Amino acid sequence: MRKTILLLTLIISMFTINALAQKTGIITVNTRFTGVMNGYDHINKTMVYLDGKLAGETSEQVQSKPNSCSISVERGTHDIRIVNMANYDGNWEEHTKTNEYSIDALYEGEIKIKKKLTINLVFDITEEKTIAEVK
Repeated sequence: MRKTILLLTLIISMFTINALAQKTGIITVNTRFTGVMNGYDHINKTMVYLDGKLAGETSEQVQSKPNSCSISVERGTHDIRIVNMANYDGNWEEHTKTNEYSIDALYEGEIKIKKKLTINLVFDITEEKTIAEVK
């Protein structure tokens, strides 16, 4: 009897784990800056928030180099906020006009995750705008 219960528990566990694994998707966020002026190539990173909670971030590097990160997330509809952070005098701050940068380097919206979603962001300093492509 014990062996039967143990076997039944293991089988149910395997199906539960498999079902949970199928309910996640992947978000890939790619970022790059254009129009970076000499002397203003800040160390930066990009933070990704889902439903108000930090879900992931890119590595730290200079703005002139593209950066990306991938996040495993539960499928469904989510509020997303992606914000670039600049390291200024050893402190991390949002790369926004409020903080005296020439551009609001961020993206906010609602997304629907099925299996995979890619968000390409171009922070165009010359045009002072963020260009977002969600696919």
